[in-house]
Amino acid sequence: MLVSKTSGALSMMAMTCLIGISSLSAQDAPVSNSFQVESQVETQQLVRTNRVQLTLMGAEKAIVAGRKKAEEMGILVNIAVVDEGGHLLAFARMDGARPASVYTSITKATSAATKRGPTGPLPNADAINTHLSLAVERAARASGGKFTTLKGGVPILYGDQVIGAIGVGGATGEQDAEVASAGVSTLTSAFKNSSDESRSSNSRSLYQKWLVEDLNGAGVIDNAQTTIQVNQNGSITGSTGVNRYMGKAKIDGQKLKIEPGPATTRAAGPPALMDQEARFLALLPKVKQYRIDENGLLRLLDSQGKQLLRASPMD
Repeated sequence: MLVSKTSGALSMMAMTCLIGISSLSAQDAPVSNSFQVESQVETQQLVRTNRVQLTLMGAEKAIVAGRKKAEEMGILVNIAVVDEGGHLLAFARMDGARPASVYTSITKATSAATKRGPTGPLPNADAINTHLSLAVERAARASGGKFTTLKGGVPILYGDQVIGAIGVGGATGEQDAEVASAGVSTLTSAFKNSSDESRSSNSRSLYQKWLVEDLNGAGVIDNAQTTIQVNQNGSITGSTGVNRYMGKAKIDGQKLKIEPGPATTRAAGPPALMDQEARFLALLPKVKQYRIDENGLLRLLDSQGKQLLRASPMD
């Protein structure tokens, strides 16, 4: 019985302590920062969606351009192209090029891609600096041979983003660098031309007849076709569903500015159609830009990017 009473007393004391600790934890204990950390993480960018990748076709185009330059210079070289992480995408060894420079060209490309800059001697390499030389040698060993200060590695940029690099080996450092630069230059020009063609195609597709399907987030009356015809001379014509209208617009890339007060005919219609016409004509001058989405729909936007009208192409 003594043991039982003692055990009961101890149990009561333990329970009292637990209740006290629980009460303290709920009322007086400091709030954990875990919720705050999770909230901060949720507001941070978790992925990047603007990443551009160099393709095999792009790598091969750079090699062809580099080989052409080497032929013009009368030299035989090895040419390697890597992605932004230094992984090999394409390689070519010209007939008669030194086999020993195969590894060198790949190392130059990898080094240029990962250091985000052309390879070559360090700024003070002309001066004797024993400590610097040892540091470079150790860095090369630590990288597994993926770092070099030899000339001939040039990064490939798309805008301001490094998407890969070209490495050339087999001639002098200056000649290798010239061949690599020729490959990069050709690829950069191809990027620009492709971008210009895309913008031009997008602009040309604007110049057609569109059927308006949405006005500022609200639908339209099905049996009355509200249309927009964008013309290459800068004029905009169409139907409000009741009247014909004509106006002028300024188009510059993705910018589209419609002058206020398009001229219209004077026909009258049912109140619902006249109300829709008034809303449509009031939205046109607010348009500042346009976008044609992946489904081929025309979206007319205000200066803040808010959609004002949506339209589909009329065949």
